[in-house]
Amino acid sequence: MKKRSYRAVPLAAALLVLGGCAGRTQTEPPVSPAAPVREAPSSVVQSQEGGFSVTFPSPVTEERRVQPTDVGEVTLHTFIAARAQDDTAYYVSYTDFPLAAVSQVNPRDVVDRASQGALEALGATAITAKPLQMEGGFPGQEVGGVSGPRRLRGRFFMVGPRLYQQLLLHPEGRAPEDADRFFDSFRLDPAVMGRLGQKTTGG
Repeated sequence: MKKRSYRAVPLAAALLVLGGCAGRTQTEPPVSPAAPVREAPSSVVQSQEGGFSVTFPSPVTEERRVQPTDVGEVTLHTFIAARAQDDTAYYVSYTDFPLAAVSQVNPRDVVDRASQGALEALGATAITAKPLQMEGGFPGQEVGGVSGPRRLRGRFFMVGPRLYQQLLLHPEGRAPEDADRFFDSFRLDPAVMGRLGQKTTGG
């Protein structure tokens, strides 16, 4: 699995969302250096800034990428755990979009576009798709896709102006045993969820 390919997936998903909301984006900027987040073999990441917690199966790094767009800069925050020996990578990312870019858009359409962007980044064909709903009524989407020897599983949630992505990339036919545990461990802070929801409802 090429590092450049799998690291591009969350960014591609986020930019397709913004492209659907507000037109084209500018040239892709460089990624800031990866910083270690946890050193334990199994890492519980609790991001106060991102308002979530999740359990990764291996050490985690965090990357931030600032993306200039026609409606202002957006920052993609990505937490990554890669197991090179298994050719497998786990991600959680979040992106805050400008309110003006998302306030007139159906949140369900946003998560649909995000899932399409992740598949397109790998040149993958969708093989499964189902709508999800997070506590609080926030819309989500789960997709599965395949691109040659690679398999993608992803969940996408739109909470107010913030897009959350949870992704797993692995070789076709070799799904890791901890896949469900990784996805089911994702939790949002109720206070953050409420605050983000108020931004788009005017509460």
